[in-house]
Amino acid sequence: MKNKHCITSLLILLTLALTTVKLVAQDKEADKLKADSSFTLWIKGVKLFKRNPDEAQQLMIQSQKIYPLPTQMIIHCMDEIKRWDNKEALSLLDSYISSLTKLEGKPILGVWDSLYGKSFKYEKISSIYLIAAKSQKSTYAFLSGNLSIAYNESFAFLSDNSSWTMDYTLGSYAIAMGNFKAAEIHLQALTKKLSQLKAPLKGRDVAKPSNLKLRFKLYEMEMGKVKPNAEELTPLIKSADPNVAAEANIFLGNLAAAESNVKDVTKRSSDYLYLTGLIALKQNDYTNAMNSFTRSLNYVRGPRQYLDASFASIEVINEVSKHHTYYKRAEAYIGLKDFVRAKQDYESALVYMPGYQPAIDGLARLEAKQETERVTDKAAPVIAVTEPSLSRGLKITASNKDVMVKGLASDPSGLKSVTINGIAVYTQENGNFWGNVPLTVGSNKVTIVATDFAGNKGEQIFEIERNDAPATVTANNEIKAIAEKPGRNFAVLIASQNYTDTTIPSLENPIQDAVKLKIALKTLYNFPDSNVITLYNPNISDFKKKFIELNEMIQPEDNLVIFYAGHGIWVEKEKKGFWLLTDAIRNDQNTWLPNKNVLEMISKLPARHTLLITDACFSGSVFKTRSLGADAPSQLKELDQKISRVAITSGNDSEVPDESVFMKYLVKALTENKEKYLTAQKMFINQIIEAVMMETKTEPRYGTLELAGHIGGDFIFSKK
Repeated sequence: MKNKHCITSLLILLTLALTTVKLVAQDKEADKLKADSSFTLWIKGVKLFKRNPDEAQQLMIQSQKIYPLPTQMIIHCMDEIKRWDNKEALSLLDSYISSLTKLEGKPILGVWDSLYGKSFKYEKISSIYLIAAKSQKSTYAFLSGNLSIAYNESFAFLSDNSSWTMDYTLGSYAIAMGNFKAAEIHLQALTKKLSQLKAPLKGRDVAKPSNLKLRFKLYEMEMGKVKPNAEELTPLIKSADPNVAAEANIFLGNLAAAESNVKDVTKRSSDYLYLTGLIALKQNDYTNAMNSFTRSLNYVRGPRQYLDASFASIEVINEVSKHHTYYKRAEAYIGLKDFVRAKQDYESALVYMPGYQPAIDGLARLEAKQETERVTDKAAPVIAVTEPSLSRGLKITASNKDVMVKGLASDPSGLKSVTINGIAVYTQENGNFWGNVPLTVGSNKVTIVATDFAGNKGEQIFEIERNDAPATVTANNEIKAIAEKPGRNFAVLIASQNYTDTTIPSLENPIQDAVKLKIALKTLYNFPDSNVITLYNPNISDFKKKFIELNEMIQPEDNLVIFYAGHGIWVEKEKKGFWLLTDAIRNDQNTWLPNKNVLEMISKLPARHTLLITDACFSGSVFKTRSLGADAPSQLKELDQKISRVAITSGNDSEVPDESVFMKYLVKALTENKEKYLTAQKMFINQIIEAVMMETKTEPRYGTLELAGHIGGDFIFSKK
């Protein structure tokens, strides 16, 4: 009986073993098929990149989800792509690292047979791939401005046996992040390792230690930790790179030496512009200082230049760390008595460097200065009317039933309000104002009154003669393009897909939807590739920084599309809606982005027309007013004339699915449009609302954003 039981047990074990072998074989075959499929998609993406980089990128992302390819292939591909966006590259590397971690310990199968030879077929995926991927992640994180990620990834490789250059790199990151405790540790380690070198430094390495030490000393002096010490700084200045030496000389007041240093800095670089601004500021030449800092902030360094740059380049760190430039430009604005813009720049500095003490102190000084100005201010605000043009005198002619009046009211004490013919109009913090003025046939008197916080009032009066000629509308109600000062088109496409908080479910389609919209805008409409900005998996800091950058780029005649896809949430008790960016924590409302803040950011942008498109749950809560009514106008007029802030949302105050029907019909409407000019309202009425409601239970909405400055008009898509 015992033997019978043993035989039975052996048979069971043998059956289990055979089943396991069979399952392992099946797993290997499945992995091989996945690897082959991944490789096919990747190669297809590489071939497509020159013709359509956005579609190519999506193929590569899909490839990594199926099965991760060797890091070398990714790095090679990125080096070949001159226009690669560093943040998008970082997102792709994150996807790759995640997939590779799950496969660690499995055999190398499929495409690797032909790439690396049969002898590698059963070799394990080693940690070398992960190390290489994380090293590359550190590089792209650094170049995209995510210095904390760059520092953390690089720190993982640090050991007592690391070369001094690693401490130099990490020390540079730490200073740029404002983590000066870490910087001091790396500086000490750097000094120790340099003392142990057997051969002297050569080439570009000679200046690096002095650069880091000088940056650290400048920080200590800036923060008031130590007093300026020319004797201590002079040896470092002599051996440092010219850009760092120039900054030290400016700090010490050695302007002649600084100007000599600047001559050796690459002209028209961000460093050159920043340093010339510092020199002008020291000379109390506030206008030139402000202009130089502005040009420095708007300086764009191409992705290929970034890839070719020294890994720990001080110049690149300057471009990433914009808080210094905003702080210094704020000082220039104070010299010009433009306190509103000074305040905005101090606040921008704190977005780039939270807790930056000079900016905090600057805001406190500024508030005190404004209070002093208000007590002593007896001057009225100065009003400049920019629309309609008054260049021919104080009387103009119009044919419409109303006209938009736009201008700038400036005053050091700050602007309290602006009225046109006794009615308060939309006024931005910086003094820009606009409003709609109804016209009767004949002469119309227009009186603009601006009041500052000291109670002083400035006044501007002019006349508009309205004749009874009909408004200018072309045949078939087609919009007539405005010939004056044509604006550029910009788009910011925001996709929150992969959330840090595991209790917030990640989504599948936001990035893909953003790419589809990007392709439609670039290929069919007048949106240049350089003007289409993508924010994939952003945190709140990324979002705020991008809007600060937009404020620098966009001019009053420009047009802007803002798209958001991701989670949204509605708090019934507070009657507030929020966007959940990727760093949101489910149980912490402080980490959510309120719709109100989004509208405030939009209101500060100078664009003439802004269209907000949201594909998120409870996205209808961005509206202050009603959605589109049945009395929507059928005739199209010269909508370009009036400032518009409108929105199209995928739903009212309800949940929407991840696989978006709304996006399907939005992209369909844009790609199949045959009209030269298409308004957002017409697109919504004719091609979105009914189609979406037929397929889903959600009701998309169109409406105006009056809190952001809407007074009329609409966003117009102009086909190429």
